[in-house]
Amino acid sequence: MELYRRVYGRGYALPLGTDPQVMAREIASANTTWLVAHDSSRRLIASIVATTSPGDRLAKMQGLVVDPASRGSGIAQEAVSSLSDLLLADGTVDSVYATARTTATAPQRICLRSGFRALGIFPNLRKAAKHETMVLLARHQDGVLDRRHPVDRVPAGLGPIVEALDTVAGLPARPELVPDEVPEPRSEFASTDEIELIGAERFVLRRFDEMVTDPSRRFYPFHKPDVMLAGPDGLYEVYAHLSRADGYCTLIGAAPDARVVSRHLDQIIARLNDFGAFYIETLVPLYAFDELSSLLSFGFLPAAVYPAMRRDGELFHDYVVMARTMQPLDFRGLAIDAAFRPFTEQYIALWTQMYLNTHGVFR
Repeated sequence: MELYRRVYGRGYALPLGTDPQVMAREIASANTTWLVAHDSSRRLIASIVATTSPGDRLAKMQGLVVDPASRGSGIAQEAVSSLSDLLLADGTVDSVYATARTTATAPQRICLRSGFRALGIFPNLRKAAKHETMVLLARHQDGVLDRRHPVDRVPAGLGPIVEALDTVAGLPARPELVPDEVPEPRSEFASTDEIELIGAERFVLRRFDEMVTDPSRRFYPFHKPDVMLAGPDGLYEVYAHLSRADGYCTLIGAAPDARVVSRHLDQIIARLNDFGAFYIETLVPLYAFDELSSLLSFGFLPAAVYPAMRRDGELFHDYVVMARTMQPLDFRGLAIDAAFRPFTEQYIALWTQMYLNTHGVFR
């Protein structure tokens, strides 16, 4: 904790580096791998952490910090390479992912030089960091990317990000680009007051376990719902993780199913906005044509992809991160490596088409 505060002060975004209880719990967990480096005087100069989800066969890296006096020594590169090598060596995970800030390209390039692939962006992700944009990277076990389920068709709106996916990781087969289907009529409910937000975390988790039983619909690694949005007259339930401090929300599951909920997304988004969510994202299988079409019609855009994210038998499914930001898009001053260009360009083009008219005026 002393190293994180030495480098970032008390404003470090992750509790992993600043909250003693979280750090103690993570260190004690069998699913945590924590590497540190010391100089010749035993002074701590670098730290990096990874958390593994054994059931999902995934790992995530986070919390890389290097003492300013040791920067430029290669210790950050060694930390990322050593930890990802270690995670992939024991055969318990199929891939490792990381996110990197866009205040400088150095963290992105460190991951890229360690065998990670650029997979997309998270635009306007954190309110607390002035709507900071992050990037996604992942590294896979050898051979995993060659064992993926083909997808027959995707909505045409996903064409550019599918092209980007093919560029960085290949595709088992080229899906047909089908014009987005016209969504079903939207909800008649005009008021968001009819949608109740329930923040009792343990109740929400129990309810989620009871109502969402399909493993493929429960798949959202390293995320658990802490709020539930209950529709009028018990029409639907949406389970989400909401960070009011960051203005960030992840939609994790729905009951009775996503098709019922999709007709009410306007009201659900507005209700989440009432509670401070300015960025909303969800993780969707690339094969889920109807769900992807519906999300596109409600202003969600494909921001990132994750090839071979979920194992299904001997093959793997690709996933798409669909994101909706309620803030004007502003990439000025960002430092994003050229490896992410296919993702930034497609997102900017889709955002412009959706939110600007031909005269460049906000809709």
